Amino acid sequence: MHSLKEARDQDPYGFFAERLAAGPVHWDDGMNAWLVLGYDECREVQRREDLFKHPYGELNGAADVYGGPRGVLLLQGEQHHAVHGLLLKHFSPRTVNRYRTQFIADLVSRRLDAFGNRTRFDLATEYANIIPSDVIAAMLGLDWQDEQTMANCRTWNISMFRWTETFGEDESAFSEALEAARNLDEVIRPVIKERRDSDADDLVSLLWRQGAGVVEPWGEAEVLAQARVLFFAGTDTTSHFLKNAIYVLLEHPELQDRLRGDERAIADFGEEVLRFLAPVQFRVRVATRDVELAGHLIREGDRVHPVNAAANRDPNHYPEPDVVDLDRRGIKDHVAFNVGPRYCVGAALSRGEELEVVLQLLDRYENLRWDSAAEPARYRGYMPRSFSPLNVVADRRVGRS
Repeated sequence: MHSLKEARDQDPYGFFAERLAAGPVHWDDGMNAWLVLGYDECREVQRREDLFKHPYGELNGAADVYGGPRGVLLLQGEQHHAVHGLLLKHFSPRTVNRYRTQFIADLVSRRLDAFGNRTRFDLATEYANIIPSDVIAAMLGLDWQDEQTMANCRTWNISMFRWTETFGEDESAFSEALEAARNLDEVIRPVIKERRDSDADDLVSLLWRQGAGVVEPWGEAEVLAQARVLFFAGTDTTSHFLKNAIYVLLEHPELQDRLRGDERAIADFGEEVLRFLAPVQFRVRVATRDVELAGHLIREGDRVHPVNAAANRDPNHYPEPDVVDLDRRGIKDHVAFNVGPRYCVGAALSRGEELEVVLQLLDRYENLRWDSAAEPARYRGYMPRSFSPLNVVADRRVGRS
């Protein structure tokens, strides 16, 4: 492999290790961009938006795909800071714990109930792929029980992410993403209109009430934009995280008994999965002026990719980076959720979903193992990446119906 561009549906970690051994920053001809692979350098690029700006708002058609120019993904400067802070408040660990009790646990249980008496299932398509969209829909006050609409929303999100991976340069991918965005608008907009004066505690109603004054103007366009970004960013990426967690659980069956019933251990397991298999492998930035990084002169306008997946296995920061170690020091210091002003607003929600997904799976089943008669798991994707299918055989735990 000579370029990150060749890594679609391939395991990129050998490529990352080879490049890291030669230094933390490299020019990649295939990507026409700088790859920032080192842990410290990745953190620096993502923290310094004055030197490395977040360029999504400048991608041709981005506002149409992401729900309008007022979404947190596209806003810049003080407006981004204000909306980012508003959303973080609604996704704090304390709030997510309340969500777990109110609806996340029930949504996870519902998906496990659907297995019935079966002991063979694909935990990707039947479990990890579905739960994040159920959760976001419930938060927004959408009809999460409408299976067809939820399936459509997941498909539309995939189309939008495929366009994102082209950095706005693929016209056919843009056409598909634009159609997907319009379809998603039709699902979400009626709920936003309906809840304009609502005193309910779903996220759309809260955005209406608490967004006014955070940025001006604040109306239907702004609420829709945040809801669209949350549906886009909070479903597909979390499903990759959940699939990777289940994959590691199957690859390391010795962990199953250690984790069963222990929320603290499951939380640490989730952090190590995020480090070991970053759900979103890399990000995109653009240099705002000539800047030196790790001895390389990066010119104004150059595209720069902080590769979080590589940074999370930088041997200069992590001893034995290719080993899954739940006792690792600083287990939460990975960069899977970014750092700095673009820190993922849904990080606590993703963690809460992983906790419930693994907790309930291990509570119902033991001796989870690969189904040797079914298609094996493969590492798939490019910018977001995870293992699928997850064809598993399991034994029901004694005392479970």
